[in-house]
Formats: sequence, C-alpha cells, structure tokens
Amino acid sequence: MGTPIIMVETFQVPLEQVWKAITDKDAMKEWYFDIADLSLAEGDTFNFYEGPSKLYHHQCKVLEVVPNKRFKHTWTHPSHSKGVSVLTWDLDEIDGETRLTLTHEDTENFSDAGSDFSKANFEVGWHGIIRINLRNYLYHIERTPFTIEINAPAEKVWEVMWDHESYTQWTTPFCKGSYYDGVLEANEIVHFLAPDGSGMYSQVFYVKPYEKIIFSHIGSIKEGVEIPVDEATRHWTGSLEMYTLTEKDGVTTLLAEVDVDQKHKDYMLSTFPKALEEIKRLSTDAETII
Repeated sequence: MGTPIIMVETFQVPLEQVWKAITDKDAMKEWYFDIADLSLAEGDTFNFYEGPSKLYHHQCKVLEVVPNKRFKHTWTHPSHSKGVSVLTWDLDEIDGETRLTLTHEDTENFSDAGSDFSKANFEVGWHGIIRINLRNYLYHIERTPFTIEINAPAEKVWEVMWDHESYTQWTTPFCKGSYYDGVLEANEIVHFLAPDGSGMYSQVFYVKPYEKIIFSHIGSIKEGVEIPVDEATRHWTGSLEMYTLTEKDGVTTLLAEVDVDQKHKDYMLSTFPKALEEIKRLSTDAETII
C-alpha cells in the first residue's frame, strides 16, 4: 500500500459553510463537479465527469457520512481502470475557523490506466481543486476573463507584455510607473511593484513562452520587502493570474484570466480592458522596438 495523498487547508469561514460546499450538489457544481445523482446515503453510488467534454467517468460509493464531520467514499474510473481508491473529507472547527483534511488513498491502484492517472497528477489536481477552486468559492473570489484580438504575431505580443520597458507602459492604467523584478521561469518568484516599492510577490506556476504563463500570487510587499502571509492576505494567497496567447493567420487572441474578489471586481472590470488596449497599441505600433 502506497502513501496516501493528504491535503490540509484551513478556511476562515464557519464549519457548516464548508460542509455544505463539499456535500451539496448545487454548491459543488460551482467549484467542483456537476454531480446530478449525488447521494449522502451510505452504500449509494454517484457519478460525474470532468468538464463539458465529459472526460473521465468517475464513479463513487458512499462509505461513511458524519454530518459536519466526515464524508468518505470510493473513487474509481471504470472506463479506464479496474482500480479502486478511497477519498475522505474530514472537517474540524478550530477557533472559529474550519480545517479541511482531504485524504486520497490507494491512487497507485490506477496504474493500469497509464500516466494520466499517476499519483503526481492527482496531487496537482487536488491542489487546484482545494487550494484554488474551493478557496475561491468560500471567499467569493471569481475567475474573471478579459480578451482582446491583436493584429500581431504572438511572439510580438508576448515581448510587449514582458519586456521591462513596455511592461511599465501597458500597466499604467493600474499604476503609473509599475514594474516587475524576477525571471519568468517556472517556480521562480517575481515581484510586481509600484514606484514606492509596494506590491505583491508571486510564483511563476507555469510558463510556455509565447503561449501561456500562470502566476500564483503569494503575499504583499512593503518597501521592497516580502511580507509573510498574514490575516490580510490569507484570503487571496494562491490566487491565479493567467495569460494565454493563441495565434491564427497572424492575429493573436490574448486571454487574461484573473482571480478577483468582490471588493476589487468593479475596479478590475473597468481597468483591465484599458491595460489590454495598451498591449494592443504597443504590439501594433510600428515604432515599438523590443
């Protein structure tokens, strides 16, 4: 028997709110999966798929339900593997907050299904589900898309976005004189800064030059110094900011997706399109030299 995947996360919301998020099918549809036949009766079976393309049939049998405490069920992929694993959601209330412990046992039983069902892939998947999707749902953080078509190759658009001089230009709608320090390579830490040295630090979660980059925001910076995650940043640490470039016939579609809390939503809705227009202007300006 292999080592189980164990993920522990604490949320600053009441326990009942987290319990509903992990056991109510309407709530789960917003952040998890669409499980139309969800049942909490021990011995019952429920099914779901990933995304609108209906990839990967999941079938689960309820093993144990303790309201506001534990939800335990099997986790199988009958269309791909004969293996059976077990998933347990445990909740504990600690000083008015809720600790969720997710344990996924026996993922090695899916070895007959190939590398897509490796333990490492499950770990990445649960990280996104618990530490991003569930957190966003509980804290009312919404992934907000912005898109623009630019009559320029993806390589040119990318260079405009991340050349230090043009970065300062297109981010002016957010803050005049903005800049960044750091290397845009996977797992590197990047500082996004205002002229006074305030800002935030983020990890490059994924990067494929000229096509896609994902930043995972971590915490705040004051006077150029990284501030450890505190009460003020716990709600948004781990939020993502993603840029995807798709080129066709010399025209690049730039898609920006940003995790935005309700407090800043109106500001981002009014400001982000202005920044994308600046990227477009710089990318199509014959005098722009990168």
